[in-house]
Amino acid sequence: MSTVEEFKLLNTRRASILHVGGLRPTGDPFASNFGLLPLGLPNEPWPLMNEKPMLFVCQLNISAAPEVPALLQDIELITFFVKGSASALKKENGKGWCLRAYKSLDGLAPIARPGKAPSVKRGFECRWEACDDYPNHDDPGRIVPDGFDASEIELDNVTRTKIGGYASSIQSEPWWSYKKHAADPAFCIQINSEEKAGLVWGDGGTVYLARGTADGRQDEWFLDWQCY
Repeated sequence: MSTVEEFKLLNTRRASILHVGGLRPTGDPFASNFGLLPLGLPNEPWPLMNEKPMLFVCQLNISAAPEVPALLQDIELITFFVKGSASALKKENGKGWCLRAYKSLDGLAPIARPGKAPSVKRGFECRWEACDDYPNHDDPGRIVPDGFDASEIELDNVTRTKIGGYASSIQSEPWWSYKKHAADPAFCIQINSEEKAGLVWGDGGTVYLARGTADGRQDEWFLDWQCY
């Protein structure tokens, strides 16, 4: 018969959570940040949608994270932009949002913010911290050994902006868990509402990001979001 500790061990994944603010800023343009400035390739423009500048949400320096999930180990930095409210965010990259993934930091430099670009209320430099993460009851990756009653066991799912670990679903598992897609998306990034930066997805919601895993589809990114 399995024990609670065995159940917990089977469901442990490592994650890196992002602390927004709470540290002396270094001014390093490569630092993970919310709402400061994104890096980009030479001559890479600020992303537009309907000819209007998008809102820069965050930059995640994956190369500086202490724990990196397998899906992100070939990526060193990610920038994330959105248009308007969370309700404008559709399933596929480029539809209400823009995720740029860079496999090298070489040659990256800050992109100038257009004069009419929207911005978060306050920008912050961030720092990573490693932690253990666990699934909630909705997660399809939750492993329950045969004969073990896990119905009343709540594992400590980390509801923070993070890479790796498990999605902190609010209403149900993300759509790619129950709806088949040719790219076979898999969760790897979570961006929480960050009140310190003035960033809120609906009513205290969360954005979930997945990467394609099917052959030839690894450069495709997908999104779900939920709120209370």
